Amino acid sequence: MCKIISINLKNFKCFREDEIDIGNLTILTGLNGMGKSSVIQALLLLRQSFGLSFQRSRRLKLNGDLIELGTGADVFFDLAEDDDLSLGYDFVDSRGQIMRSKFNYAYDRNSDSLKPSGSTRIFNNRLDFIWDENSNDWVPVDTHDVFQSPPIFSSRGFQYLSAERLGPRKMLPSSEEHVRNNQIGAQGEFVLGLLSRPSDGLLNEADPRLHIDGSSSSLRAQVEAWLQEVSPGTRIEIGSYSEIDAFTSRYSFERKRDVPSKPFRSTNVGFGISYVLPVLVSLLSARPGDLVIIENPEAHLHPRGQTRLGQLAAQTSAAGVQVIIETHSDHFLDGVRISAKERKCDPDDVEIHYFTRFGSEAAVISPDLQEDGRLSEWPEGFFDERDFNIARLLTPISGK
Repeated sequence: MCKIISINLKNFKCFREDEIDIGNLTILTGLNGMGKSSVIQALLLLRQSFGLSFQRSRRLKLNGDLIELGTGADVFFDLAEDDDLSLGYDFVDSRGQIMRSKFNYAYDRNSDSLKPSGSTRIFNNRLDFIWDENSNDWVPVDTHDVFQSPPIFSSRGFQYLSAERLGPRKMLPSSEEHVRNNQIGAQGEFVLGLLSRPSDGLLNEADPRLHIDGSSSSLRAQVEAWLQEVSPGTRIEIGSYSEIDAFTSRYSFERKRDVPSKPFRSTNVGFGISYVLPVLVSLLSARPGDLVIIENPEAHLHPRGQTRLGQLAAQTSAAGVQVIIETHSDHFLDGVRISAKERKCDPDDVEIHYFTRFGSEAAVISPDLQEDGRLSEWPEGFFDERDFNIARLLTPISGK
């Protein structure tokens, strides 16, 4: 079971040269345009570039199914002191060996392109290393055979859910391939297919994600149980139309000792449930060793729902799934902090990164999560707007 432990960037977008630690749960936050999305984009760029053509030429596919980044000038750091760009990652393989892979490029200003550079090895511009404890240094590796690929490159075991998810739709497409590979699509478009497949016993009794109010341990029952944390009393019905390769969803609502409502189309329910459904499915369907990346899981949700999602993300990471979250929600962060305090996740397995900028260059501040749910530091601008607003509301108006 491979696990990424850091992402290494040089002259990529707003990063001069940085190493971003990645935990079982990694939270990326900060004001808009500070660089947090660029960390995710670096991983997605390698994934969408990785294939037969990439293995032959090692050229980056800047525009593809996952992300569209434009040209070489769009991803090259403005204040770079040389023409070198590199993307890399450190990871621990199933044997516990720490490894590093690094991809080097040269920015050609005349053609506005990134060309593989920096190596005469058989693997072109890819450099592989193994951490040697005796020398306390990285040792180059000449053969790729000793390497295992982290889940960022696997056909299964990877989920990416973008901030630009599909809202309420009359129908969603069916894809046997996506369901077989346990993927819901970057926009959550295949979520109903994944949710409708048989999945009895998906979560065992020791799984930290298991909701005690679920009617069973199946994915469907657990998603519905967690959905009720966000929208109490919500039930989901899924219709399958194999002749047109499509699914429909309807939602009903019930209260204790009351008659359930009639089922409503998703287009008559609102954005919150449609937006959160793929988030729940991606977290609950992931297996130990999988990698799940989610942008803005809190979108269109009430603060209670945001907090519950933070708790679920923390409990998913405790189940052995590696989770990377980009968020603007202090309520989501509170959910993670509560999970640490209540011993539902290990605070040492959580990485929190706050992104800010100095001109064109990103800077990263990384508070430590402590056992009591507190943070080791609270940087200026880090989820402090609520305190400022309360202070303004409590300040007497002069002359009154």
